[in-house]
Amino acid sequence: MPINLTWADYVFAESSKASIELWQAAADTTAASGRALLVCGAGFDPRTLDVPRRVAEHLSDIDVLALELAPPGSHDTADAAAEQHQDELKNLFGRRLTLVPRVTATDPSSQSAKLTRGLVRDHGLLDYDTVLLDMSGLPSMVSFAILQLLLTQAQQQAQQFAGNLLAIASEDPFTDSRIFASELDEPETLAGFPGLDEAAGTTIWVPVLGRSSVDELRALSVFLNPGEVCAVVPFPAGNPRIGDDLLLEHRQLLFDELELEPRNVFYASESNPFDLYRQLVHLADRYRQALKPLGSTSVVVSEHTSKMLGLGVVLAAHEQKLTVAHARPMSYRLEGSRVDAERETNISTAWLLGSPYDT
Repeated sequence: MPINLTWADYVFAESSKASIELWQAAADTTAASGRALLVCGAGFDPRTLDVPRRVAEHLSDIDVLALELAPPGSHDTADAAAEQHQDELKNLFGRRLTLVPRVTATDPSSQSAKLTRGLVRDHGLLDYDTVLLDMSGLPSMVSFAILQLLLTQAQQQAQQFAGNLLAIASEDPFTDSRIFASELDEPETLAGFPGLDEAAGTTIWVPVLGRSSVDELRALSVFLNPGEVCAVVPFPAGNPRIGDDLLLEHRQLLFDELELEPRNVFYASESNPFDLYRQLVHLADRYRQALKPLGSTSVVVSEHTSKMLGLGVVLAAHEQKLTVAHARPMSYRLEGSRVDAERETNISTAWLLGSPYDT
């Protein structure tokens, strides 16, 4: 039976210029009496200010929630960069900026849920008519939780969020190569998505591969003990050899130890999250249908890659009720330096909810 995809038709801007036009269009739909909000990071990532600078230049009358991401000293030499980013955010938005303190919790797995509850309770996240979520400077576990909250609340019968939702990411391959994670926490499933099904007859694990994630993948393979593995690599991509490089980097674990079959390697466009979204939705449906006689099938996805491919993971996990697993880094290291003006960035925007989809 054909699958009815929520985002079979979608609104997506692949360039910075087109992204700004989408933001302005979304703001125009609520200009008369609505309220607009930008949610962004306030950490060390060099991409943190890419979107806020352009928002400040092109949109007026917008509130900003900037999320502080880590306590001082936990991110090595990046503390100074985080402080500098926060100072510039204050200069850009003044009174409209609210710095949201880092959430602490005894159980790290509850941090995302605690954060989203705080955004709703203390900052009225669901009351806005347009929400721009800038994923560029946010860890996946944070941006995924916020996206899942808004998507879920928009679909409930007692609709608590009925506005425009736009997910934004500034992609910069050079920056990705400079950030190194270390000291992994225990692997876990992400709150807001289904947990592991202990009664499942088979667990299918779908890692979306990225560089420098060998330790994360190994930790997750032990945690999940999958019955079968399917791997996703980016193609087409800016670097046409990235798929081959990733398979070589992870060859020992995936092919030698987990016996990944070549036919279980999938390719998804690096720049368009809806390509990965479609593939994951169909993959999960095929496995569940094929393995139904053996009992329930648990499909678990993990992402180790770009922000836009990460968005594809969220959309598929939301629609197909997939488990999202990750191994959270406890610290980061930012290597090298480059004058900000020399960075080559491209901003993409996916309009997920709101006026384009109203019928």
